Amino acid sequence: MKTTLLVLITIFGIVLPANALDLKAITAKPTADNPQYENKEAWPMLVGDEYFSKQEWSKTRVLIWGHPGNVQERGGPKIDPMDPANWIDAATGKPADAIPDMNTDIIIPDADKPYAVAMGVQNYACRHLTIGQGATFSVESGGNFSIFGNLWVRNNGMLTSWRNTTFTGNRDTFLRQDWPEDGVLKKMHDERLVTPYDPKAKNPWMEDGRRARSVATYMVHDKASGKSTEAIGYVRILDEVGIKSGTFIVGRDSRFVSMGPAAVSINKGAKVVLMDGAQCSHGKNQFVNRDWNVADGAGVTGGTPDRPLRRDAYFGLGYRNWMNLPVPELENSKKNPEQQTGAKIYYGYSGYNAQIKGDLIGYPAPGSDARLVVCWQRISSGGAGSWGRGDEAFKKVFPKIVPKIGVWISGASRLANVRFDDLHRGGIVVPSADAFNFKRWRNVTLGEGCLSKDPRELIREINPKKGQRQTPEKKYTTM
Repeated sequence: MKTTLLVLITIFGIVLPANALDLKAITAKPTADNPQYENKEAWPMLVGDEYFSKQEWSKTRVLIWGHPGNVQERGGPKIDPMDPANWIDAATGKPADAIPDMNTDIIIPDADKPYAVAMGVQNYACRHLTIGQGATFSVESGGNFSIFGNLWVRNNGMLTSWRNTTFTGNRDTFLRQDWPEDGVLKKMHDERLVTPYDPKAKNPWMEDGRRARSVATYMVHDKASGKSTEAIGYVRILDEVGIKSGTFIVGRDSRFVSMGPAAVSINKGAKVVLMDGAQCSHGKNQFVNRDWNVADGAGVTGGTPDRPLRRDAYFGLGYRNWMNLPVPELENSKKNPEQQTGAKIYYGYSGYNAQIKGDLIGYPAPGSDARLVVCWQRISSGGAGSWGRGDEAFKKVFPKIVPKIGVWISGASRLANVRFDDLHRGGIVVPSADAFNFKRWRNVTLGEGCLSKDPRELIREINPKKGQRQTPEKKYTTM
């Protein structure tokens, strides 16, 4: 009898604790499916011109995870997300009759105790998704995850997927990851403070005490033409970012950071828009891969014609060893000669961290001098990339490199209302100085951080098919 009673208690402990959830309190909070844009406390950043705030959605079912704060105990009964009984239908308050699918809005509630909901499927999709404080929602089994609606990750929440997280569909949506509550990163972003290099300290843009809090490992943006996803808050991606189609917007005073050694790549026909005070950058300084690849027919803009800039927007770049400082050979280079080849190419005088074949255009509001600013990303952390140098010899050289940037720009690119800051001499790299046509540039200026105001000292010719000399002219490596 005691054994039977224990089994019953255990079973009811798994299936029914969701009935004890305060569903009214959970659904009353602003969520991805019910944003409550009029709630100024939840949405202080809105000004009313955001595309996602005007999007209409048809009603669909909303499922709430029924076990917030409960962690799978080793050897204990499994709390299985693939069991519909572990999900609660917000409309009825009863266990769901099917697990969430691509036409379902999901709420993973807040909890004081960290917990995870791991979907045991290879590929998965949903519409709107809210991930509460302390919660992790993951798609496992090496699968891809597609989101057709809004994503809201509250502070100290996290979304993980083994492969691509794709923002898709034919609606304007938001991707919101709330800033950490201590306000440190928000202050650094708003005041454009420099993160100093310290080999003994963690990079604050990369670490926040709860693993690598992020919203994706690999992010793909694949929206219908003319449709957008707007990133709000502090949105961080673990590795590659591919803007395949549609418009990816970094919202006002928001930061989008790619942590991995891959570029933010923008395909033909797609674009990235940076709003007032927004910045897109890497979380590390890259010496191997580029931070940005902007294809012919793609573009990066500061604002849009109908949402013009009133404050600068920042296209952030890392920097390389433009000073051509001597970097010692790797200790194991004899055993791994390919590493030493990489060190010579990438850690000696090295070209640029953005390749722009498309357009860079700012759209300032009437009477405003706001610009799309191409600048150093204000993060000083070295060694990212396939030949990431974390050895002591490199750590001694890296702090001596002055953070000045280089950008490769094609002769066909259009530039308008752009300000270059932090360029070193030869920092504007062109495929052919003779053929370069500056008539396609309008209202392009040079900021105080540039090492010269003379365009002739800033232009450097490099044919990307032929590469460049590793022993540059001295005029390009001096302050």
